[in-house]
Amino acid sequence: METVQVLVNQLIIFVIYLAIGFALEKAGMVTKKNSGALTSFLLYAVLPCLIVKAFMQPGSPEKTRELLWALLLAVIALAIAMIVSYLCFKKDPISNFGSSFSNAGLMGLPLIAAVLGTDAAFYTAGMVAMLNVLQWTYGQSLITGNWSELQPKKIAKNPLVLAFVVGLLVYFLQIPLPKTVSSTINSLAACSAPIAMVIIGVYLGGMKLSAMKDRSIWICSFVRLIVIPLITIVVFALFKDLPVILRMAIFISAMAPVGSNIAIYVERQGQDTGPATALVCLSTLLCLLTMPVMLMIATKVWG
Repeated sequence: METVQVLVNQLIIFVIYLAIGFALEKAGMVTKKNSGALTSFLLYAVLPCLIVKAFMQPGSPEKTRELLWALLLAVIALAIAMIVSYLCFKKDPISNFGSSFSNAGLMGLPLIAAVLGTDAAFYTAGMVAMLNVLQWTYGQSLITGNWSELQPKKIAKNPLVLAFVVGLLVYFLQIPLPKTVSSTINSLAACSAPIAMVIIGVYLGGMKLSAMKDRSIWICSFVRLIVIPLITIVVFALFKDLPVILRMAIFISAMAPVGSNIAIYVERQGQDTGPATALVCLSTLLCLLTMPVMLMIATKVWG
């Protein structure tokens, strides 16, 4: 219950960040167009630092075993989401993409760091990396409808994937970082939650309310925020010998709202980003209610 209370308190703080972004957009000081600079800063600097920071810790056989188990749980969580999404939305590419991939990077990582501690991001870094790989390949093919356009070479250029590789090197080789470098990484990592939520607030401020009337985005949000987390809770209950904090870290990533990257992929294909943006905003608002409930259920089921 203590974890649930911490999560609720952190979500309240997130709402304040969200409101700041919303207010800035409504005042015309920041728009969806020029917020791209903030998004780039978050994606290429802040989140990579958060991932690397998670690996800046003494290595041990126990920690390494937990990392490998975390990677397995991440694969399972992503597989659950993709299979359920395909079965529910195989004729709706945007909903399929949206419910398959959570906002594990922009929202999940900052939330995990705040609720479970920065070290817990150690467990979810692999999930964020794999999720980005799948978005670049499987997800992009869903949007285009052309499976021959997979571009695996671009995976190597993804900043979160690169950060995961660097983090692994730092951890397994126990590379000592200069104090100035580690301090810079720590400072940038601390910016992740405010920047991520302000960006989403800007998106929310620029969205037309009429977009919320689309029945499909409500159904997709229900699958992403309730159906997939409940199935994940049941499956993760089978791994009762693993530390609860490990399962909680992966689960928080798995129950996060629709990833904001969907709007980027839709825009790249020259399609209308309205439905995708509405889906991101609606699921983000609804997750403020669903995430504490899902976490409470997980706590009771896992004992």
